[in-house]
Amino acid sequence: MTTTSAPNQATPPSPLRRAVGITLAVIAALVVAFFTFASLFADWLWYEQLGFDGVLVTQWTARVAMFLVGFAAMAVPVFIAIQLAYRLRPVYARLSSQLDHYQEVVEPLRRLAMWGIPVFFGFFSGFAASAQWETVWLWFNRVPTGDADPQFGLDTSFYLFELPLYSSVLGFASAVLLVCILVTALVAYLYGAVRVGQRELRISKSARIQLAVLAGLYLAVQAVSLWLDRYKTLLSEGERITGAGYTDVNAIIPGLTILSIVAVLVAVLFFVTAIIGRWRFPLIATGLLIVSSL
Repeated sequence: MTTTSAPNQATPPSPLRRAVGITLAVIAALVVAFFTFASLFADWLWYEQLGFDGVLVTQWTARVAMFLVGFAAMAVPVFIAIQLAYRLRPVYARLSSQLDHYQEVVEPLRRLAMWGIPVFFGFFSGFAASAQWETVWLWFNRVPTGDADPQFGLDTSFYLFELPLYSSVLGFASAVLLVCILVTALVAYLYGAVRVGQRELRISKSARIQLAVLAGLYLAVQAVSLWLDRYKTLLSEGERITGAGYTDVNAIIPGLTILSIVAVLVAVLFFVTAIIGRWRFPLIATGLLIVSSL
C-alpha cells in the first residue's frame, strides 16, 4: 500500500516574532531620530548664542535643496531607463529555462523593484549631493578676481569657484548614466531583449537604441571631463612647484585635448550604432580610447 505525504508547507512567522521585529525597528528609528535631533538642536543653540543662526539656516537649506536635487537627478533617469527597457521588451522572445526561472522569481517583485531601485540609488546620490552644498553656494556667490592665469588666460576665479562645481556635476552625470546603462542591460537581459548564445549576442532594436544612446551620452560626458582635466593641470602639486610644469604644458595638456576629441568621436559612433546597429566600430574605438588614456 502506497501512501502519499502532504507537501511541506512553510509555517508563517508567529505573531510574537513579528511584533518583536516591528518593536525593535521602531526603537532603532527612535534612537536614530533622537541623536539626530540632539545634534541639530545643539548646533542651533551654539550658532544662536553667537548670533550666526542665519548661517546655520542657510547651511541646512542648502543641504536639503541639494539632497532633493541629487535624489531627483538620479532617481528620475533610472526610473525612466527601467520603464523604457521593460515596456519596449520583446513580447514573444524565446527564453531559456534559466531566464524563465529568473522571471518567475523577479515577476512578483517587479513593481516594487521598478520603484525601489530608483529610490535606493536616489537616496545615495542625494546624500552625496548634499555634501557638495558648499561648492554650489560658492559658485552662486562667485566674483572675479581680476587676475588671469598665464596658460589659458582665464580669470583665477574659474579655478576657485567654477571648476570644482563643473567637475562634481560631470562626476555625478557619469554615475547616473552608468547606473542607467547597468539597469537597462539587466532588464533587457531578464526579458529577452539581450540574448547571449554560444557564439553570438543578439540585441533587440529597442534595447540597442537605448543602450547605444546611453553609452554615447556617457562618452560625451567623459569627453567634457577630459577637456576640463586640462585646466586641473594648473592646480597640480609637484615636488618643487604647484601648477603646470614643462611636461604638463607640452605633453599632458595636448594629450588631454586629443583624448577629449577622440571621446567625442567615439560618442558619435555609438549614436550611429543606435541607427544602423553595428557595435564593432564603437566597441573597438572605446577599447583604443581606454588603452590610450592609460
